[in-house]
Amino acid sequence: MRTFLSYDIEEATVLSNVRKLQRELQGTGADLKLVEPDILHFTIRFLGEINEQQKEEIVQSLEGKVPPLELAVHFRGLGTFPNEKRISVVWIACDETSSRELGEQARLVNKLLDQVQTLPKEDANKNFQSHVTIARVKSGRNKAELQSFIAEHKDEDFGSARLGRLKLKLSELFPEGPRYTDVHEFS
Repeated sequence: MRTFLSYDIEEATVLSNVRKLQRELQGTGADLKLVEPDILHFTIRFLGEINEQQKEEIVQSLEGKVPPLELAVHFRGLGTFPNEKRISVVWIACDETSSRELGEQARLVNKLLDQVQTLPKEDANKNFQSHVTIARVKSGRNKAELQSFIAEHKDEDFGSARLGRLKLKLSELFPEGPRYTDVHEFS
C-alpha cells in the first residue's frame, strides 16, 4: 500500500479560497492537474509502498508519542517546485511560526520512525518545506502566463485553519486524481 503521514486541512473558508484561486489559475491556460481542495493536507513524511507489518510497526512507533498539533496555521502566498523558471508543482505556503512547528513535528516523526528497521531513513537535517500542493504542471504550455499569475499572487491571504491529529493515509492513484483514505489517526 502506498502511504504517507499528514495533517488534513478542513477549514471551509480556506478550502473555498483555494477553489477560487484554482479557477483563476486555470484561466492562465497552463496545462495543470488541480488537487481537489477536499484532500488538501500537509505531508509530514511520504512513506511510499509499505506492507501490513510495516504499517503496524509505524503505528506502534508513533502512537502516543506524537502530540496533536493544536496549531492555527495561516495560509499566505504561492510557491513552486522545483523553482519559478521550471514549475512542476504550485503550492500554498504558511506563516513562519507554523512552518517552524510543522518542521519540528516532521523531525520528531522521522526520529521515531528510525525505529522501524524496514523503512528507509530520512535525513533529520533535511530542510522541511511546509507547503500544500494545489496543482501539478503537466507541460510548459502558457508558462509565462503561469509565472505571471504566481508572481501576482505571491502574497495572497487564504485564511487560517486549525490542524489536529497526525494521520497515516493510503494513497491510491487514478486517472481522475488521487484518492486518500485514513488508515490510522494517532491519539
